[in-house]
Amino acid sequence: MSFVIGCDIGTQSTKGILVADDGRVQAVASARHRVRFQASGWAEQDQIEWIRALAEVLAELTAQATGPVSHIGIAAQVDGVAATDQDLTPLSPAIIWMDRRAASFADVIEQKVGADRVFAVTGLNCDSSHGAPKMMWLLDRLDRRPAHLLPPASVATAWLTGEIAQDHANASSSMLFDVTGRDWSEELLEACGIEPELLPRVVDSISVIGQVLPEVAAEVGLGSSCQVIAGTGDDHAAAVGAGAARPGVVADITGTAEPIGTAADRPVFDAERLVETHAHATPGIWFIENPGFVSGGSVMWVAQLLGIDQPAVFELAAEAPPGSKDLVFIPALSGSTAPRWNERARGSFTGASMDHGRPEWCRAVLEGCTFALRDSFDRLTELGLANSLLHVTGGGARSELWLQMKADVIGREVRVVKGESAALGASCLAAVAAGWFSDVAAAADALAAASDRTYQPDPTRAPAYDEAYHTYRAVFDALDPTYDR
Repeated sequence: MSFVIGCDIGTQSTKGILVADDGRVQAVASARHRVRFQASGWAEQDQIEWIRALAEVLAELTAQATGPVSHIGIAAQVDGVAATDQDLTPLSPAIIWMDRRAASFADVIEQKVGADRVFAVTGLNCDSSHGAPKMMWLLDRLDRRPAHLLPPASVATAWLTGEIAQDHANASSSMLFDVTGRDWSEELLEACGIEPELLPRVVDSISVIGQVLPEVAAEVGLGSSCQVIAGTGDDHAAAVGAGAARPGVVADITGTAEPIGTAADRPVFDAERLVETHAHATPGIWFIENPGFVSGGSVMWVAQLLGIDQPAVFELAAEAPPGSKDLVFIPALSGSTAPRWNERARGSFTGASMDHGRPEWCRAVLEGCTFALRDSFDRLTELGLANSLLHVTGGGARSELWLQMKADVIGREVRVVKGESAALGASCLAAVAAGWFSDVAAAADALAAASDRTYQPDPTRAPAYDEAYHTYRAVFDALDPTYDR
């Protein structure tokens, strides 16, 4: 029996699964890492912590393998940038997806190229959450010029193999990539002052980029013949693990961020720019998504604010009625991507009164995040890309309250996806490279499975949620002009 491993380097932890060639998940493992918030709009992580967590997870998984591990697939948070020297030594903390410190550099790109042109070429909003403004910030601020500017997945695969590469999905999150032509945009590279030599080469997610280095293999218990694929972004791997490797399924990935998207067999450009156009982990396919607002991160934040653990947030929220007694939360703790993109937006509560307590504050956070989900789901529906079903995965899929709330707010059936979908998606990619399946969609069909847990919308709650949703939109519209002052 042979095995593959899929790992997901997320915001709060690294998770991994060991999958046997008969499709069984043999083992799971995880290790936590920290996020540092040095200032408003800043969010960074230590690259060494990613590697420490990955090594810990790999060692735990390989110890439980009863045969050789032939391939490893890595999925990692998108929109992060890590600067290193030629030997892959970090030159600074990695700037991660929720960081908006580079807003002024996004402004420079908009002035040079124009937001319309950026969107037409890259499929992305000209926003500091993406890679290019962060790269410009690093090039401007670092004492030494970096040899490499890497997305998080490439940090991991380079440590494993010594080779530097990334897949089309990660490249398409950089704001430097021609998403239709599937190559670097010379126009954007020149405007941003970024030489292509600083960036990893672009290959398919399922491409083998090298074997595990002998010293790494010895550290984590792998055989020296174990191969590593390029891997992909966590949004894209989670979509594969949630059944959205091909068109027809909308995936809601409720983690620290909450991306909502679906696969398409052609690039689809949203005239309203609520959803963006990315390359998918599935070669030759695109992923049309809102790459996510701070969702599970908002739950973590309110838990810390109230001095409780995260499960208690859901317990308290269940005590409040739908609509949270008119208390409204805007989930923009690190800029907004819904109902409109604004990198300078920040979160807020509106409508607080003396009769509000912890239950209302907790429920308002969940509802605000769910209303942002509705923004994106409705837009995918208007674009003809959504059906009557939403597949939900991630840590938020453990809450029955939140799952029912999602069904009630979007008015569609919600189905829960089993397991750690991003790690599972990375395993699907590794399994294709191992020759177990002919393509990514076939691997996802065999390895990824929705559970029998489904949630139907309750029409008796619809009026309260519709009223609360429209209040949320009105509050955002009222506050939007203040964000840019």
